[in-house]
Amino acid sequence: MIESSDRLIQQICAGYGLITRPHASITRVTRGAVGQIWRLDLGSERYAVKELFWGADEQSVRREAALTAGLAAAGIRLPGSVPGRDGRFLVRLSGELGGGWLRLYQWIDGVPIDPAAPDPAGRAGGLLGRVHAHAAPPQGEPDPWFETVPAAASWDLLAEAALAQGAGWGPGVAARAGLLRELAGLVTPVPAAQMITCHRDLHPDNVLVDGSGELVLLDWDDVGPASPDHELARLLAEWHVEDGRADAAAIARTLAAYRAAGGPGRVRDEYSFGMLIASRLNFLQSQASVALDVRAAPGNRNYAAAEILDTLARLPTPELIAELIGLAAAGGA
Repeated sequence: MIESSDRLIQQICAGYGLITRPHASITRVTRGAVGQIWRLDLGSERYAVKELFWGADEQSVRREAALTAGLAAAGIRLPGSVPGRDGRFLVRLSGELGGGWLRLYQWIDGVPIDPAAPDPAGRAGGLLGRVHAHAAPPQGEPDPWFETVPAAASWDLLAEAALAQGAGWGPGVAARAGLLRELAGLVTPVPAAQMITCHRDLHPDNVLVDGSGELVLLDWDDVGPASPDHELARLLAEWHVEDGRADAAAIARTLAAYRAAGGPGRVRDEYSFGMLIASRLNFLQSQASVALDVRAAPGNRNYAAAEILDTLARLPTPELIAELIGLAAAGGA
């Protein structure tokens, strides 16, 4: 992982054609499963620097940058991608600084959104509706992450491996293996004709509220083909469920805002939750592989263990899914 230093700032500025200013600084802001964000201050100019823990594909990044530029032109607030000096969006650090890959974005000041607040969280549906209404035709193949799930035997094997290591999350996986297999049965491929270009990761951590109260949608790394029905269902579950209980009033506000913005998605049945289930089960398996890897950095293993426990706690039950379907039907979606 990179460290704050003058040398680091110099390499970022050299790679992205920026001018190093006196008293320039770089500060770690947050981290996720695949990377972390730093704020680069160059006098009056600010940028977001994403350090990627693993490699990235320039072609995919260029496609993402073009899609987000189109959405920004349609009025959706998001941080624009900044190309490097050579026109490429990915810049690699020297070996002395870890040799990792970086991306650069325009910085947008904002505060985290509170998904429990009636406003602005109720407007998240409007944000998603505008993303869907202005979506480009889908490009490329669907990502299996959102359409397939781990093999049924995976959960018992992971639980056994975790218990053998004395991992605190092992009993949780063992206790929920039956639920994980049941949920997997609701994940089916979506016909290509039903897909549009979706954000595919619109959870509360990826939304800020700027100084004017407008919502800012971050982290477009996963943008690609998906069903608007599935992304809408995932939004309801990730924004308006707390401790396994759905907030009916919040769901009604979100659905009304989504429809008013021209969103085409509808929560039709339990299979509409396929994206939610697939992404959570695949995330659970991927984090388990990190947590079990004795060669992984301790910080990454500890982060993964915490994410496993959080994901297990937020698995949807068949009863919750049925409740969400009923609330969506009552709200006309």
